[in-house]
Amino acid sequence: MKFKFIKNSLLLFIFMGLCNSCSTGADPEDFIDDIFTVPLEYCLQIQNISNDMVMDVNAIVFNNLDTNKDTIDDEIASCVTPVIHRNAATSEIDSIVIDYGSSACTSNGGSFKGKMIVEPTDASLKNFELRLSDFYSQGFDIRGVMNLQIADEAGEDFTSVFSDVEFDVTDSDDVVYTFYVSEINSSYTFVKSEELDIDYVDDIFSFTTSLNGVDPNGAQFSLESSSGLTYAYSCDNIIGGNATFVLTDFGEGEVDFGGGDTDNDCDADVSVQSQGSTINFTL
Repeated sequence: MKFKFIKNSLLLFIFMGLCNSCSTGADPEDFIDDIFTVPLEYCLQIQNISNDMVMDVNAIVFNNLDTNKDTIDDEIASCVTPVIHRNAATSEIDSIVIDYGSSACTSNGGSFKGKMIVEPTDASLKNFELRLSDFYSQGFDIRGVMNLQIADEAGEDFTSVFSDVEFDVTDSDDVVYTFYVSEINSSYTFVKSEELDIDYVDDIFSFTTSLNGVDPNGAQFSLESSSGLTYAYSCDNIIGGNATFVLTDFGEGEVDFGGGDTDNDCDADVSVQSQGSTINFTL
């Protein structure tokens, strides 16, 4: 975790503003690189976590809305316990509580602790509210509410809006840093099932996303992809497409998630072109 760079970034911005024409005695390029790459890396992690959450809800909840079971157990990781709570009078679904336990649980590529509580907000089972309880992923303590909507009659396409979300991360000195995300707005379109299987395990989706947030220093950042990213359940991650990252008043980068091939692009590697340089990450 690069928390020292987060602290130094703020100090450097202040210093450069106060001493624009004086000599610092050192080349600030290394600091400037970190000013850009640290928010970039965290932004990509936040987008990836949000996507992991959505795709796990699709796999566990949306694929089992017609089940008569009280506990979902089809194509589910052994560390996950999804329990359906029903209305005593009508037997309709009141909520589905996805319990990942108190230690890291890997489910469809995501690493989670705590609970996601999914509640239908209408009788059609098309609109849902997702709440979090003691929920952690990839080192973040996450608080917020997500609204999801099944967008087509076949139940294959869906949207998600994650609003007013706080992603807290704690350094080795127990200092908590908060990334505030005002909104992650994503729209998913079913592309195909590789094996023509009725289960979700080989489904491929195209999706667009728009993310806006503020880092612990108060710098605004965004990630936009309007042309479509590609997610494959067989790879458990985003495997293709491009997006634009912007760090307000500093710069932007073009993010390449890969070519979208389930044989060659399952490595979760991401490259970013910015100011003539290439930055590489593994999500």
